[in-house]
Amino acid sequence: MRKIKIVECSPRHGAFLFKKSKFSVSEKISYINKLSQTGLHKIDCTAFTHPRLFPQHADAEKIISGIKKNPEVIYIGLVPNEVGFRRAALTDIDEITLLVSASDEYNRFALGSTIKETVNKIFPAILEGAKKSSKSIKGSILTSFGCPFSGQVPSTKVVELAAELAFMGVTEIALVDSTGLANPKKIESLVKDIMNQKLDVSLTVHFYNTRGSAIANALAAYEAGINTFSTAIGGLGSDLFNQLNLGIGYGNIPTEDLVNLFEEMDISTGVDIHKLIPCIEMAERMIGGPLPGHILRAGPGSKKISLPKASISLNNSTLY
Repeated sequence: MRKIKIVECSPRHGAFLFKKSKFSVSEKISYINKLSQTGLHKIDCTAFTHPRLFPQHADAEKIISGIKKNPEVIYIGLVPNEVGFRRAALTDIDEITLLVSASDEYNRFALGSTIKETVNKIFPAILEGAKKSSKSIKGSILTSFGCPFSGQVPSTKVVELAAELAFMGVTEIALVDSTGLANPKKIESLVKDIMNQKLDVSLTVHFYNTRGSAIANALAAYEAGINTFSTAIGGLGSDLFNQLNLGIGYGNIPTEDLVNLFEEMDISTGVDIHKLIPCIEMAERMIGGPLPGHILRAGPGSKKISLPKASISLNNSTLY
């Protein structure tokens, strides 16, 4: 049976929430170091964005220089432009993430440029620099399964964009369901269409739980042939439409929930779920409140509970 790889996104995605608790650089480093010992495949650590626009990532270089890297883990940083890449290139980051949307409207909204401008003006210099610095490049295609502005995104647009990125030298492509518009049928179809292109890239997925379908979508992606999933401890992070203010919780699939599900299905993730527990507890301290993941409180599926000493009547309606 295929082995699953987990990409942990909470250090970068959670930074927007960590600032509320004013956690220091050393505490963020400690959090990443703790994650590094759990068996995760990759850790998305930070973003090399403009410090004034995104002050929560102003400490990117300090974080990367301070972490104790595990040689079994790949450490990732988001790069928005050539200036950001130059900063990242001077660090010990392993992999660079680039963002582009399959929807022009969403690309302008989230990234401030058209798709053509992003791919033809911003990406080439970064990719050229990456070759010289021996850093791998991951291209994340936002709104792969639908756009909140333009509606349905034709699969042909996603396939063409994936092919273009592969031709440019991207080594991994992530299909991102930016605002939770995916469903298992869409996923099966799009993954099949891209895999039929025989592109020389790894294909991964990143689902948001905006509409409560993220776990189901992850299983559909696995059945379609996907082996790598981006998740976040406790589900940390929200989409650009601010799920927290909508009262529907955090945006990502909780890492611990997906790991538990796969392991219960005898699908190996390589992640020690018991080592994730202290990470969840630390993440909750960092944001100052509980996270919606289930495993911290319910325990993994393999956990056994003891019956209470007092006898229980089978007619007790509370049992049902």
